Amino acid sequence: MTATSAAEPRRKRVTKSQQDRMSDILRAGDEVFREIGFQDATIEHITRAAGIAKGTFYLYFTSKDHLLAALWERYVDAFVQTTEEVLGQELGWQESIDQLLGALIEHAVRHAELHRIVYSSANAKALELCKRSNQRVIELMIGFVLANVDATEADIDPELACRMIYHAADGLLDDLIGRRTEIDLAHVTRCVVRMANLTLTSRAH
Repeated sequence: MTATSAAEPRRKRVTKSQQDRMSDILRAGDEVFREIGFQDATIEHITRAAGIAKGTFYLYFTSKDHLLAALWERYVDAFVQTTEEVLGQELGWQESIDQLLGALIEHAVRHAELHRIVYSSANAKALELCKRSNQRVIELMIGFVLANVDATEADIDPELACRMIYHAADGLLDDLIGRRTEIDLAHVTRCVVRMANLTLTSRAH
């Protein structure tokens, strides 16, 4: 009679916090929607990518539409958070604006597919979230420019300048993302930053 091998020790079950589990599902949803597309994606695709059971998914979300809404809210909130962080670093005004625009453009391009999915659905709530976020970013930019840029010397209207810069960049990204072609992030960033610097340092002739 042969001796039986000792039983392998059981793997210790890893218990994740609700926040960590939520992050796993959001990450998986973002990956699946980008790779498969929202229409073709299923809950099973998402749970497999997140390494969870379907029952666990439904503890956090009622549907893939609910998950999409959460992804969009996180995406939109990041614009305001990034603006607060960059403008709070106490750098020179030009370096701050350059960094801010670069970070916002990179965030938008990195989530281009999410942008396409939401805008193609024309979801009123999602679009309203984006509108409020845009307005808050613009308000933060205006406050920063008023405090740091000599409007008299530059001969600018700080409020109009910030609105023009932001909406020009936002409109450009909407157009580029909608084309579904590869976006040259470095080139777009250089162009937008250059336009912003010229606007904020323009002088009357």
